Amino acid sequence: MKKTVHFLLALALALTSLGGFASCGENEILYLNVYNAEEYISEYDEEWETVDVIGLFEEWASEKYGKKVVVRYSTFGTLENMYNELQLTKRKSGNDYVYNYDLVCPSDYMIQRMINENMLEKFDYDVETGRYAVLDNYNENASGFITDLFASSEENNHVTGETGVWAEYAVCYMWGTMGFVYNPAIIDEEDAKHWDLPWNLYYKNLGTIKDSLRDTYALSVGYVYRNELAVMQQYRDDGLLTQEEYKAALIKVFNNVNTRLSEEFSALEVFRDGANAEGLRLLCDLFDGKQNSLGKTTVAAASADLKTLKKNVYGFEVDSGRADMAAGKIAINFAWSGDAAYTLDLAEEDGTELCYSVPEEGSNIWFDAWVMPKGANKELAQDFVDFLSSPEMAISGMDYIGYVSPIAGDEVFERLKDTYDLTDEEDEDHTVRIDYGYFFDNLGEDYSPVVYASEESIGRQLTAQYPLKETVDRCAIMTALPKDQLKLLNDMWSDVKVGDVPVSILIAVPVILGLCVLVFAAIAFARKKGYRFRPDKKRVGKLISSERIR
Repeated sequence: MKKTVHFLLALALALTSLGGFASCGENEILYLNVYNAEEYISEYDEEWETVDVIGLFEEWASEKYGKKVVVRYSTFGTLENMYNELQLTKRKSGNDYVYNYDLVCPSDYMIQRMINENMLEKFDYDVETGRYAVLDNYNENASGFITDLFASSEENNHVTGETGVWAEYAVCYMWGTMGFVYNPAIIDEEDAKHWDLPWNLYYKNLGTIKDSLRDTYALSVGYVYRNELAVMQQYRDDGLLTQEEYKAALIKVFNNVNTRLSEEFSALEVFRDGANAEGLRLLCDLFDGKQNSLGKTTVAAASADLKTLKKNVYGFEVDSGRADMAAGKIAINFAWSGDAAYTLDLAEEDGTELCYSVPEEGSNIWFDAWVMPKGANKELAQDFVDFLSSPEMAISGMDYIGYVSPIAGDEVFERLKDTYDLTDEEDEDHTVRIDYGYFFDNLGEDYSPVVYASEESIGRQLTAQYPLKETVDRCAIMTALPKDQLKLLNDMWSDVKVGDVPVSILIAVPVILGLCVLVFAAIAFARKKGYRFRPDKKRVGKLISSERIR
């Protein structure tokens, strides 16, 4: 999926021609400390024609501030690792804790948790107008689909008691869905449309799942309630639930841990404000029946199913699934959509065609966003976010990492059409009509968001990166969980990951450790009594010549 972005290269040449800032003293350097996921920002690549975003920003910001600007860039593997790093390195400042980073890029549920725990600075955002004071690129180019979601989603700061919207604390960086990358030469297309795919004994040892608590928990919840989710979707299609009611209930299902879903549904504001009473009753009966038949909580059912799944898959992974799929080592990979697009590209280079599918019963739609931890250099941090939000930088980022930016508008739409050979009118090669108006809602008057694609492009990179509206409508956001429920989830995850260690090992390890302690204690006692342990002097021969050592 090589793209030609000549104007980016021209921009790079223009910026690198700016005057340097040699021999600056340490106190004349402005540092921006950025903490991001691994392999999650555009770097220079001649083949892919992408640019070094960090280097270009340093050039631009140095010109703006009249002194050298340096980005200290660090990466993390999982959101939990990122959160733990912040907690370990925080320090007290006045009534708050401050952190070592100016910008961090977490996902939806972690953003909510950080807001809850009073960890974040606010962006210069006007709630009334829905615009940022200094993020001009984001204001002009971000999709309304994204900005409306961030402007309407509220979160409570549990420390101060203040309630605010996501947009005050976070600016979207990338977004997408969760689903399955699969090899259609091995995996049946119909099987790949449903949550039970990795549990299928016919595909034993052919798949991998994420070594990520919340993502893999969503997988297990989808499996536990796969039949109920399908019926719930049918209620929506039959008019018993509105799309808003369906989406609100879907979020409750995928984030349920140990409560009655019927009680959670009944408490939803969207139902209290004029719901179809029959639809709510059917929904409650449906999930009450399931939870009663389980005889256990959602987290307990998920734990049991994950232990079964663990025996059926090749293993857990975070990033290795991409290369393993492309190399044909596995045939199923539970993946984020951006990784899916990247994997499909890698496989194509070796002449292998892979596909991507979001389960029909519903799935997760996720958002990664930039946040500023307490103590951040807000001015420089917001400059960096806005720099990344220009169409040029957004396009380079998408080309390099495979994920999709919230930046829309004419330039990105042109890139989409050119990359995937989309046309404005139907013809014999372009027979699938797609309306991308839900995302590209800020196009100029010369553009229509309705395009036509080839049949072969559906289920591949195009719909992995830019999902169809019908796919987005059946996807739910992960939410932050209360501490008691999060503990249950963490305990479940630990049990799944290590719970099947043989009893003999569990007994042997403490016994061996105990013996080691006794040995060391005996040696210490002997030395105290004056006994010395002196090994016999070794007799050694002539040293072998270094030239003979390879």
